Formats: sequence, structure tokens, C-alpha cells
Amino acid sequence: MSHERVEQLRAGYVAFNRGEFDVGLEGVADDVTWEVLEVFPEKGPYHGKEGILRFWDSWTETFSDIRAEIEEIVDLEDHIVVVMHMTGRVHGSDAPMRSPTFAQVWTFEGDQVSRIRMVADRDEALALVREP
Repeated sequence: MSHERVEQLRAGYVAFNRGEFDVGLEGVADDVTWEVLEVFPEKGPYHGKEGILRFWDSWTETFSDIRAEIEEIVDLEDHIVVVMHMTGRVHGSDAPMRSPTFAQVWTFEGDQVSRIRMVADRDEALALVREP
């Protein structure tokens, strides 16, 4: 099951990078919660697929050619940690943008993602997963 979950997430990132946000949310529960980094102006959390789409839309309103670049995936059964960064360009500029590296913790219940937490780095993500 875990390998299928990793492949599901990879496919979601590929869809996101093509701008197919709805496809990127396949396998995500309707009542999912998305918690974003505290440094973001829109703190969240975002609830449901519509909430996640609103969050992603805020990125595409500011940046063009936005892409999620995976650096590492750590498969921990019911949790998958994705270490990544974002690239793109600020609208109206040819200057490239690259975010700092951060991590996401994807929590599964059965075959669906129930919670996504963005955190500062890999170590923080692994600590969240190992909390009792």
C-alpha cells in the first residue's frame, strides 16, 4: 500500500506542475485539512479540497510558471514526508523565483489523504510523525 501512496503523491505533483489542480487532489479526502507555514500571509488552516484550491490560487495569482520541485520523499507508512521547494516567476518579471526548501507531511487514513502539514524542514516533519 505504501508504494502506491508514494506514486499517488508523485502523480499529484506532476498534475499540479501542469496546472491541473483538481487532478492533483485525487486521493485527497473531501474533509482534508491543509496547514501552511506560519510565514505565509494567509495562515490557514485550509479545509476541504476547495480550501486547498484557494490556497494554490493565491500562489498562481502572484507567480507564473509555478512548480513544485521534489527533493526527497520519505515513506513512513501512514505518513509520507515530501521535502521540496517551489520555483516560478513573479508575474510581470523574467526573474526566476525559488522558495527555500520546506517539507510537507501527508497523513493517510486508508487510501485517502486526511491531513497535509507544511513545516520548515525535514527534521521538523520527521519529529511530527514520531510524536505520540
